[in-house]
Amino acid sequence: MDTFLQDIRYGLRLLRKSPGFTAVAILTLALGIGANTVIFSVINSVLLHSLPFHDSASLVQVTFDDPLLGLVGMPYSVPELEDLRSKADVFEDVCGMVEGSVNLTGGREPERLELLVVTANYFSMLGVNPQKGRLFGPQDVGPGFAEAAVISDGLWHRAFGADPNIIGKNIRLDNDLYTIAGILPPQFRHPGRTVATDVEVWLTTSFKADPAPPPVRSARFLPFAIARLKPGATMQEAQAKLDVMARHVRNDFASDYPKGSNWTPRIVPLQESLVGNVRPLLLVLMGAVILVILITSVNIANLLLARASQRQREISMRLALGASRHRMVRQMLTESVFLALIAGVVGVLTAQVLLHFGMRFVPFRIPRLNEVGIDWQVLCFATLISVFTGVIFGFAPALQSAKTDIFVALRESARGSGYSVKAHRVRGLLIISELAFTVVLMVGAGLLMRTFWRILQEDPGFSSTHIVVSSIWLPIPNDPKLDPYLDINHQATFVRELLRRIRAIPGVEMAGITSDLPGTPPAVSTNLTIEDMPLDPSKKLTAEAIRVSPDYFNILQAPLMRGRPFGEDDQADKPSVAIIDETTARRYLPNRDPIGRRIRLGQDERLPWLTIVGIIKDIKQDGLGINGVPHIYLPVYQRLGRTLNLVVRTPLAPSLLEEQIRHEIRAVDPGLPVFGIRSMNDVMETSLAPRRFSAELVAAFALLALLLASVGIYGLLSYLVGQRSQEIGVRIALGAQRGDILKLILGQGAWLACVGLCAGLILSAVAAPAISTLLYQIRAFDPIVFIGVPLVLLLISLLASYIPAYRATRVSPIVALREG
Repeated sequence: MDTFLQDIRYGLRLLRKSPGFTAVAILTLALGIGANTVIFSVINSVLLHSLPFHDSASLVQVTFDDPLLGLVGMPYSVPELEDLRSKADVFEDVCGMVEGSVNLTGGREPERLELLVVTANYFSMLGVNPQKGRLFGPQDVGPGFAEAAVISDGLWHRAFGADPNIIGKNIRLDNDLYTIAGILPPQFRHPGRTVATDVEVWLTTSFKADPAPPPVRSARFLPFAIARLKPGATMQEAQAKLDVMARHVRNDFASDYPKGSNWTPRIVPLQESLVGNVRPLLLVLMGAVILVILITSVNIANLLLARASQRQREISMRLALGASRHRMVRQMLTESVFLALIAGVVGVLTAQVLLHFGMRFVPFRIPRLNEVGIDWQVLCFATLISVFTGVIFGFAPALQSAKTDIFVALRESARGSGYSVKAHRVRGLLIISELAFTVVLMVGAGLLMRTFWRILQEDPGFSSTHIVVSSIWLPIPNDPKLDPYLDINHQATFVRELLRRIRAIPGVEMAGITSDLPGTPPAVSTNLTIEDMPLDPSKKLTAEAIRVSPDYFNILQAPLMRGRPFGEDDQADKPSVAIIDETTARRYLPNRDPIGRRIRLGQDERLPWLTIVGIIKDIKQDGLGINGVPHIYLPVYQRLGRTLNLVVRTPLAPSLLEEQIRHEIRAVDPGLPVFGIRSMNDVMETSLAPRRFSAELVAAFALLALLLASVGIYGLLSYLVGQRSQEIGVRIALGAQRGDILKLILGQGAWLACVGLCAGLILSAVAAPAISTLLYQIRAFDPIVFIGVPLVLLLISLLASYIPAYRATRVSPIVALREG
């Protein structure tokens, strides 16, 4: 132990003697360690930590698929929920739920909230305790909605000023009166995907009374369920029992399932369902920062090798005086690990600052981001990576010191030379590995940037300029008699009056309505029935249904390819019509004229037929990076729906129209909240935010790696020129031309670059398929990237080599020979 402390004290004195080297090394390492700590803290909270609920490993999400019909994530009915509880024999508890929006009224102005309607066992199944009041219990079980409402800690503070006497007070949600029964803890988040923001209010019902449809098997409106497996049950065993149950249900209720249906519940771990979509991105970012720390370590190793050459006389003297080579290796590794640990402390502090201030600027929602922080696991990771990094960059100089020949070292140090040919080879190998890692990072960044650029070049199918949008949610009271928008005629009256008022605003050229804006989360997909087309179980017939007003396509300047647009006379008392996009026509009606054909949204024969009256050019409804999704557009005056988005064509900025839009909507219905007033360009930018973020972040890491690699080559060749100045002087004295010297040094730099680039391309070919899920219309082995990146790196490597090569041509033979 005393010897170890002596090594630390000695290493500390050396670091103090070289403050410039120490500062550069610590800051460089802290950058890499801090970046790794930030990304690992996110991965640790999002992917590795179990969900913050009792026995979270047994929690699963239940969805319903029909593989033969190609349907995934189908809605289910209340009787099917009861099947899961009573017939499956795999669940300890099952909870049904519906997410959506709700209007909070009674305050200064109406407010839209994220709502989750659940069965009463939701909180007890998750093992959650309230911060104040109580949560749902047996007293809230009934066919319809209970009076109790549970709110989030955020809503309690924002809307009610953290009133300590809030329990028992009434609030109005969608015009219904509820009593606040409990407040959730600040850290609680619904373990599932939500419409827009975190859930802020919870209501409970058994979904067996108004406003839910009758609890019959064919009334499928519940999107998914969460459940807890019985103790000891495995995922495989549970799924096998569910398959058996589904087979019996299909046989017992054959009239409620299409012929050839293979309707089956599917379960996945709840955590997997929550974070599955962001897993590839986070793993790619983790790989990028690991490469950065490796490149950083290589650079520091080269600095230590150069520094060790200056300590050669010291090392040889200590060996000559009896120090063991093992002791010298330990001394060198102790110094490097100690340096890395100091950098690790700085890196963790930097990571803490980045997490505190930077997470709010992440341009898209990552599940469980509120749980991200520096905990003991992250600190252990930072410590391990610091030690690992110290060992990596300290290994080369330590190994070199162990191989030192005492007499040769004393003789060469007396002449002022360095570690001779062996040291140069080690440094060259480090530069090659640094370049190889840089190639991998730059190829990854190039593929993501090419993907992003390709998406930007996509034709969205409409013009997003000079369009302002805003959103409205029509309330759904529990008592249908109190619902002012219960039927299509009342909704149509509201839409017409709203559009009349909006069109009268100065500066507004056109105004329309849609249920789903382009670039926002996709509309619900529904299965189709096409008249005179036999049902083929192997062919997937689904499309997203979107309600629009007659002027909607004109506002977007989306061209109608054939047929006619919707008109004001496409009302509820007229034949039902639809407009399909080109993808729908091409996929489902390729050999017949779609105009005049009839389709049905669903397979229930009681549903009305829709006559196709037009074909619209494909609109990138689900985002610029998503192709091939069929869409069917329906007249807003013929189709019920609670979600409305106002779309206005105007040269004015959203800020200039916001107050007028709010005023006109409240003039029609004072209880409606208005939210999301922004330009359509902002909507599309938001849809691109995840891809932009990943591409820019990986590109930043790649540029950092490129800078470090360039500095590494420059440093190596500069050191080489200094060590070989006598040799260069002799060459010039014997008649070598300066061009020969230039080619000699440049050739060495080019050789290192070519070997490093070749190794990097091999590693890139192995790693590229790992990011294929993040690419769009770009192959993992895109030739532009795989050719362009090496060329750029070769050019930069030659530029980095040119400066020391040029210095070599300026060596004076007389001075070099005299100093030698």
